[in-house]
Amino acid sequence: MQSIAITTTPFFLHSNFETGITLIPPNSLTPPSYPLGKRLTKAFSVTVFEILPKTAKTHEISTGYFSEKGELNNVSLLLQSMGFENPDECNETYALILQKCRKYYAWQLGLQIHAHMIVFGVELCPFLGSQLLEFYCKSGCFEDARKLFDKMPERNVFSWTSVIGMYSSLGDHEEVLDLFYLMIDERVRPDHFIFPKVFKACSELKDYRLGKDVHDYMLSIGFEGNYCVKRSLLDMFIKCGRMDIARMLFEEMEFKDLVMWNMMVSGYVTNEDFKKAFKCVNDMKLDGIMPDQVTWNSIITGYARIGKLKEASRILFKKDGSKRFEPNVVSWTALITGNEQNGHPYEALQIFRKMVMGGENPNSVTIASVISACTILSFSQHGKEVHGYCIKRDELDSDLLVGNSLVDFYCKCQSLDLARQKFRNMKEKDLVSWNALLSGYALSGCREDAFELLREMDLQGVETDIITWNGLITGYTKNGHGETALEFFYRMLKTGRYPNRTSISGALSACAQVKDLRLGKEIHGYVTRNKYDMSTGIGSALISMYSICGSLEAACSVFNHLSTIDIVIWNSIISACAQKGCGISALNLLRQMIASDMEPDTITMVSALPACSRFAVLRHGKEIHQLILRRGLDFGNSIWNALIDMYGRCGSVSKSRKVFDLIPQRDLVSWNVMISVYGMHGLGVEAVNLFHHMRDIGVKPNHFTFTNLLSACSHSGLIDEGWESFKMMKSEYALEPAMEQYSCMVDLMARSGRFNDSVEFMKKMPFEPNAAVWGSLLGACRIHCNVEIAEYAAGKIFELEPLCSGNYILLANIYATAGRWEDAAQIRSLMRKKGVTKNPGCSWIEVKRKFHSFIVGDVSHPSIDKIMEKIKSLYLEIKEIGYVPNTDFVLKNVDEAEKEFSLCGHSEKLAIAFGLISTPVGTPLRIIKNLRICGDCHSATKYISKVENREIIMRDNYRFHHFVDGVCSCRDYW
Repeated sequence: MQSIAITTTPFFLHSNFETGITLIPPNSLTPPSYPLGKRLTKAFSVTVFEILPKTAKTHEISTGYFSEKGELNNVSLLLQSMGFENPDECNETYALILQKCRKYYAWQLGLQIHAHMIVFGVELCPFLGSQLLEFYCKSGCFEDARKLFDKMPERNVFSWTSVIGMYSSLGDHEEVLDLFYLMIDERVRPDHFIFPKVFKACSELKDYRLGKDVHDYMLSIGFEGNYCVKRSLLDMFIKCGRMDIARMLFEEMEFKDLVMWNMMVSGYVTNEDFKKAFKCVNDMKLDGIMPDQVTWNSIITGYARIGKLKEASRILFKKDGSKRFEPNVVSWTALITGNEQNGHPYEALQIFRKMVMGGENPNSVTIASVISACTILSFSQHGKEVHGYCIKRDELDSDLLVGNSLVDFYCKCQSLDLARQKFRNMKEKDLVSWNALLSGYALSGCREDAFELLREMDLQGVETDIITWNGLITGYTKNGHGETALEFFYRMLKTGRYPNRTSISGALSACAQVKDLRLGKEIHGYVTRNKYDMSTGIGSALISMYSICGSLEAACSVFNHLSTIDIVIWNSIISACAQKGCGISALNLLRQMIASDMEPDTITMVSALPACSRFAVLRHGKEIHQLILRRGLDFGNSIWNALIDMYGRCGSVSKSRKVFDLIPQRDLVSWNVMISVYGMHGLGVEAVNLFHHMRDIGVKPNHFTFTNLLSACSHSGLIDEGWESFKMMKSEYALEPAMEQYSCMVDLMARSGRFNDSVEFMKKMPFEPNAAVWGSLLGACRIHCNVEIAEYAAGKIFELEPLCSGNYILLANIYATAGRWEDAAQIRSLMRKKGVTKNPGCSWIEVKRKFHSFIVGDVSHPSIDKIMEKIKSLYLEIKEIGYVPNTDFVLKNVDEAEKEFSLCGHSEKLAIAFGLISTPVGTPLRIIKNLRICGDCHSATKYISKVENREIIMRDNYRFHHFVDGVCSCRDYW
């Protein structure tokens, strides 16, 4: 027979395939002269260019592979030996070749066979058509497969199975269902291959009603279905959450194997009905089927997912009495991931250690969870060790999920060089990889690097998505670069990308950072016009933005107009009120929140505790502490650190230290807060000792540590210790002192009267002194009445803070103490000209759960007569034991008697007197003052504590004073 030449037509495919197979001899270039078989019908008379794809996915298989199989080498002989006079034989030959092409992924060969069929006018019978369609569906030429299917003159159940299976594999479940109903309309009876795919589509779409309709149809045509059909039907009802229907169906089944039992157990676990899940386990045992690893792993995973980690651990480590269950990588990974995702990263690392020590090799999901735990804990060394373990196992180091986790880990641990190196070494990258590095640049404030990486993405054809921009916006916001965050927000809008809730929340936070109330309002308007859901992120961001921008009223208005208030919103409004000085409102909101059956979380407690600190309401702080213990919220260092700070600011240093000692894993913030507490109470020696203990156990201090330590030394007159600490910053920890540390050193020297040293020190600073530094110098001049230095410092500070009333008052007080009344009057006149107003001295005291405030000279209190009577009697008593009024603190040029009388009306004394007449004998008094305590009041309070045998704790805007038995904790150094 003459050789069949299929290369005479200008097809894009020729005879030299990647497979190395040649169908035609070189000298055979003409088609046969004998009559061809029946031509294609008109309905299917299309050219090869309409059917064949522009590009074909090719699976490279060598010639040697085919030779080994020996099943494709004789394709040319088969084609040459075909008799077109016998269509059935011809169709069988083509079908056989197409089957082999599918089997060995010889996609190019299969496409040539189709071309061969078209050239020779082979009619596609239903059998051959279904084989060709199956080939196209499996080859990945999905559009061409559908084109072929639509043009087929007759479609049998096999054709429908192929195309429905193709769309099922593509995840186009709506099309699966559309084709199924079209198939029914054409009166083609589905079989046991079709129904599982249809039920899968219903389960993915979570449409159990549609699945039930399909089931009803199946029963109506008398199709009972085999095991696979019944299992897919059961799986559909389970995944749609209808365990009631699934249970009825399951009980009706005659045959139930381990897979079906596990499906039921997993379904109950997914619905968090562990009681029925365990009943199902018991029932399967009674049915003679023992639970396996899949059974127990589904329960462990379910427990871990919802945070029931003790229950999950009990099954994993005690095996729940099942001898057949041995934990595998899935079991360990479920428990590790559950701990990491439910706020227990340290426990996740402990379990990982047990897993590796037990000889179980982790997979990529395990490693990703472990790296995430290291990221949360900022355990850079542990993360590097895990990375080293991955390098030893190449399949882990080259895994995309592991690679992305490592890039994210190094970025968040501020190791950008290592993050960049890992990113560049990744053989495979996806958009997550790029987004992780971009987010890392944002978190580190690397603006130019971020722009360069975006340009590189563009050159490589990697398209950004909303996650890309959200990572940049939120990253720069977290880093405090609000302006850059807004820059990327605008850039995102220019690309035509619409912002989502995360983008808008990040932009609002950026507005808060740059105090751009106008832009914040514009974004609020955009949110309202486009009807964004404000129940969580946007609502809380709006509350914070308005509050930080000085519009607490607008923040409360947003809160009051929200239809749904969740825990995030409650936390935001409580925090806003606490931070803006409305502590009572914050505590009232906390009570409302609990009354509305909303469970507080750790963030709620951390937000509410500063409200107690504001007014030093120790009772409220203790109540919140009890609430924390009752609700089981005493985990995480943030809550412990907030308690240390609260007790310290409420005057209970011993309680602060007790909480500090109870922390199981102290972080650097814990040490910093405790040192700060000691400093604000004038316990400089204790602060220094704690700092040395911190160094001894290997905790590395930061700038905040040294600021708190130097401040403690300043308030306690520890000159040598302060200088030693200041020098230690650079010599031992390579920390360049910032403005805050320089300010503390100026305060330290000036308070001790070393003004010349202070001024010389300021001249040698590497930057110009700011208002805080000059303020420290001016404040010390008040203590030592150094008018010359005071005038010098005031001249500088008035330029930097022209509207700060405290600086003017301080200089006026210094003039008044020095008897320079005209100069003092000129300062007050200057204040009036500049419109600078002074807040009057005010003191607060809580009595019987109610706050009472007193302003200097105020006579409006209902008990003012009793208060003044008590002050008079106190004056008589304390004068007898040595008190002498210090009239230098009266800033009026009047006679001594009037000055002494004026001292009686100071707010501190009014609050003390009221506390004495309103509380039981022996009860400590806790008083807050908005300004620095008056020197005369300080002296008088020492004597009052002695004659009344009372502890008086007073907090001014500088520090705490504990008056006991005639002595103050500050030792008169303040």
